Amino acid sequence: MKALSHERATSRLQRASRLTDPLALLTGVLFTVVLLLARRHPHGLDFARPSPWLCLTTALGLVLLLLAGLSVIRRLARRRLWLASTWVSVVLLAGTGLVWYGTVADTSDALTRGSRVADDRQSDAYLSRHPPAPRVPTGVFIQALRFTGAYDVEVSGYVWQRYGKSLPNDLERGIVFPEADESYEPEKVYEIHRDGEQVIGWYFHVTLRQVFDYRTYPLDEQNVWLRMWHPDFAQRVVLVPDWAGYPPWRPHAAYGLDSGFVPGNWAVKATAFSYDVPPYSASFGQERRFRTQTYPELYFNMHMAREFVSPLFGRIIPLTFIAVLVFASLFVTTKNTTRFPLSGFDGLTVVEFAAAILLVLTVDHNTARSETGSHGIAYVDYLYFCLYFMIIAVVWNSLLLSRGPRIGVVEWRDNLAPKLLYWPVLALVVFAVTATTFLL
Repeated sequence: MKALSHERATSRLQRASRLTDPLALLTGVLFTVVLLLARRHPHGLDFARPSPWLCLTTALGLVLLLLAGLSVIRRLARRRLWLASTWVSVVLLAGTGLVWYGTVADTSDALTRGSRVADDRQSDAYLSRHPPAPRVPTGVFIQALRFTGAYDVEVSGYVWQRYGKSLPNDLERGIVFPEADESYEPEKVYEIHRDGEQVIGWYFHVTLRQVFDYRTYPLDEQNVWLRMWHPDFAQRVVLVPDWAGYPPWRPHAAYGLDSGFVPGNWAVKATAFSYDVPPYSASFGQERRFRTQTYPELYFNMHMAREFVSPLFGRIIPLTFIAVLVFASLFVTTKNTTRFPLSGFDGLTVVEFAAAILLVLTVDHNTARSETGSHGIAYVDYLYFCLYFMIIAVVWNSLLLSRGPRIGVVEWRDNLAPKLLYWPVLALVVFAVTATTFLL
């Protein structure tokens, strides 16, 4: 009776698989097609600002794609286990790459300091919500930018101002960069009088101390801003962008930069003017209302994205080779006495090999951290942590196989289970770390 029930259950599963296997394969193919179509949309895969439906849809699609491949592999007669292990790893790594791709969507709006403005109408609308004050049109032209440390950046270029007839004659001329260090010393390079208007240009070379977020390194994007004040505190002058000095401003254009601008390992994605009203805890010796009656400050923002090629060859590819070497060490530890003389490895030898790999990995990890100088934990740190975990797991497996008690999972087919699980586990951990870092 039990045998008959088992045969019936097996028959039902086989009939069900005839329907579910093609369905899983079809959904997997459809998911791949949807991803290719979404790639053409500007915000189709915008994981920089992830919505719950996007995350849920992507996770469901990856699961369906995984099941589609496993349903096909299940019908094969040979090497099904290795193919299943490979397919699971490929899908999880593809999910990681998908999140990487989604994070490069434009995030200039989120990184811009304060409220972004793009023309006179937007500037007037923003300033109308604040106390009236004399306005001085100001323009910026950046010639060079260089990161000199984790939180220091050198910027040089020109800034100009227009002083019209409506401004007081005794109004002081000049520009102040409050975040610049002692190297700040603007040099007046030209002064033009035209139709009662005075145009003054200064050359500047400053080192700015700013806060950057390196949590997503090496896929990080930063915003370098030039904060500007007028030197006349008494009349509370407000700087406004000199829109006449630029072409019609477009949201994702990089205006105000030299055509020969060389940002190093960075790519400028956009520039923008913005206003912000930072809180002050002091009156600077002025009237008490200085603290309560705030005035907007003008910012020139440069949205920078790190070029991924350098970290790819400097960090990701070496980590991949180390992962391959650790995986290869699983094949040289065996309890098969006929194969042991050939490999010459036992548990202690694997420990020595792992210690050498850990030394190389630790040195490389410290070098990676020194590139940013950040005190927090970056995304690349988690990738190193994943390899540390896998190295410890491989060493533990080798010791159990060579000197530990008999464990069924380890003994099964001469340590086949750890070999099959190595890449899926590593890919799963990397995918979990990637999703947590970029989506949460």
